[in-house]
Amino acid sequence: MAPSGRANDPIPVDDSPQAKRTAPQDRDAKRVKTEGVPAWRAAAARRAAGPVAPGSKEIPQGKPNCLAGLTLVFTGELNSISRDDAVDLAKRYGAKVTTSPSSKTSYVILGENAGAKKLEVIKKNKIKTLDEDGFLALIAQRGAQELDEATSARLKAEEKKIEQAAKDLAPVSGNALLWTDKYAPKQLKELIGNKANVERLQAWLRDWPKSVRANFKKPGPNGMNVFRAVLISGPPGVGKTTAAHLVARIEGYSVLELNASDTRSKKLLESALRDTISNTSLDAWAGGAAHVDGRMVIIMDEVDGMSGGDRGGIGAINALIKKTKVPVICICNDRRNPKMTPLHSTTFNMTFSRPTTQAIRSRMLSIAFREKMQIPAEVMDQLITAAQNDLRLVTNMLSTWRLGQSRMTFDEGKQFGLAHKKPTMQTPFSLYGELTSPQRFGPLNSQSLGDKLDYYFQDHAFVPLMVAENYLKSNPARAAKEPQGAARDREHLRLLAHASASISDGDIIDTMIHGPQQHWSLMPHHGMASSVRPASFIYGGHSGFPSFPAFLGQNSKRMRISRALGELQTRLRLSCTGSKDDVRQSYLGGLLSITVDPVIEQGQAGIRAVIDSMDEYMLVPEDRDTLVELELEGSREAALKKVPAPVKAAFTRAYNAGSHPVAFQRAVAPGKTKEIKVVDVPDNEDVYGADDEVPEEEEEADDDLAGDKLIRAAKPKARRTAK
Repeated sequence: MAPSGRANDPIPVDDSPQAKRTAPQDRDAKRVKTEGVPAWRAAAARRAAGPVAPGSKEIPQGKPNCLAGLTLVFTGELNSISRDDAVDLAKRYGAKVTTSPSSKTSYVILGENAGAKKLEVIKKNKIKTLDEDGFLALIAQRGAQELDEATSARLKAEEKKIEQAAKDLAPVSGNALLWTDKYAPKQLKELIGNKANVERLQAWLRDWPKSVRANFKKPGPNGMNVFRAVLISGPPGVGKTTAAHLVARIEGYSVLELNASDTRSKKLLESALRDTISNTSLDAWAGGAAHVDGRMVIIMDEVDGMSGGDRGGIGAINALIKKTKVPVICICNDRRNPKMTPLHSTTFNMTFSRPTTQAIRSRMLSIAFREKMQIPAEVMDQLITAAQNDLRLVTNMLSTWRLGQSRMTFDEGKQFGLAHKKPTMQTPFSLYGELTSPQRFGPLNSQSLGDKLDYYFQDHAFVPLMVAENYLKSNPARAAKEPQGAARDREHLRLLAHASASISDGDIIDTMIHGPQQHWSLMPHHGMASSVRPASFIYGGHSGFPSFPAFLGQNSKRMRISRALGELQTRLRLSCTGSKDDVRQSYLGGLLSITVDPVIEQGQAGIRAVIDSMDEYMLVPEDRDTLVELELEGSREAALKKVPAPVKAAFTRAYNAGSHPVAFQRAVAPGKTKEIKVVDVPDNEDVYGADDEVPEEEEEADDDLAGDKLIRAAKPKARRTAK
């Protein structure tokens, strides 16, 4: 039963002290501005911003499985916890969470900006609704309930279905086998997902003899029979290679596979497959015995993973496809890779997608039952989500867990899934967003400091820069707990001051890491001071998208100006003394007054004076630009922009028309190098004495080649006469 006063009521006004701190005007101050923004983009922005007052309400400790048998739907954004945390909280206590409400939904938890369509379904089906307080009270008040008859019958039916599926698995015998091999599909019905593509691939192999006889001119029912090869693409772990092998075996084909572990260069492919493409079976290729019917298929796995050692391999595969008499199946992860362009016109594209969580869950629960593991369905869903629906990775995760334990709780599954989470492509923006997300340091977060430090080590060069660039734009969750006004502003400034001091400490540690001693062992301390500790003060959301570090552009500008200042100081050394700092501090104003001001004040009449001053100090036009850029006030830079274009063009023509002194000149003019006369070097016999000298008669005899039969004199060429 629902808590009293909560079911079917509109979202009530919370009179708790925490809610009074987060008054409506306070919520409006933190709410993301979504006027004039598409609905889907506005919803994504609100969800990315997180809860309005994270951590403002205490999370109750419910009894185990207190929400068992309930089906919940969340819509809108809650005030104190994010929707993801609320979903995890519901699953932890045994509830089933769906994305859309239906007549079978027990409760819909409504937050701010709930979906309009969901509200219509709720009203139509008269579904009970709860607000955030009602949901938390449901966890606190509901005990370990006994399931009703309908729910018990449904769960028993699911258990019987899993038991039957486990019996049908028929794993390969042997305890030393990997689970991915042990429970590899043996029949087409055991393949998960991509059923239509598997059926098309099977039909293509079945019709291959007809396609050969028709010279690949009849498309067939699927339009595939005009192709001699199929290109299967899709993310890792969705069963591409397994489906290709299984379909080939069922249709009676022998398989010749070349994968990334083989060097698939052009020469190797041509030599190894010279007889294979002429319809010679695998047995004949490997051992000299002919196959029963000579049917064979070539599987090229991980084609997009060809490296430098596979030089020319893609071209050789494409040439092989154009003349092969046996079917070829190429497998890759991304067909949009530029390497795959030659295969687009010669192969039939077949894209495999990730199977659904429900389909993978059924298979994984069957494997767990056969291995005598007790894993609830909601825990299995967490493992599947962490693996990004990768069948192979989920299977390996189960086998790893089974080495030590046979049971897995919700919290254990969450931690284990995070530890073995499939790596994804991270950017500085995503890493910074994860580190400063509203739930990163919230009450439901169970990550250790080491886990948070991993965000720094994934990109230790950019994450500290992202923190230093964006921490002033943050809306700290810890400040949002204070009443609006001076108290909140003081807390905000206090948090920013702590973050700034920690970033400063990180800079000091960074100088020790990249200094002369290079104390690389201080990197964990640097990550903690420059990234994790500041994030603990400023977490909770930002006003707008994080900015890219401006330090990179400013540092590049600083180095460019420093090089230009060094060249300027080098030229000035012939007429004045001083280091680069002296030129920057003492000579800058005087040089600007004689190289820039005359043109600004007099126009074309001041061009000659400027050129004479530049020649006196042996400056070039690039030095003049450097002087203008080094001026702090920037007044001359703004004034130069107002100088008419004809005046600038006249200055350029006048400077190029004359000759100017050059501070430095090459010692040797560019051109042909002088030939160096080679002096005869005495050989060892001249150096060590005359005892080994050869008589002159013998030398002349040795030099006479007229009597040598192996040497033939060249015949003189006849001269051509002009007709």
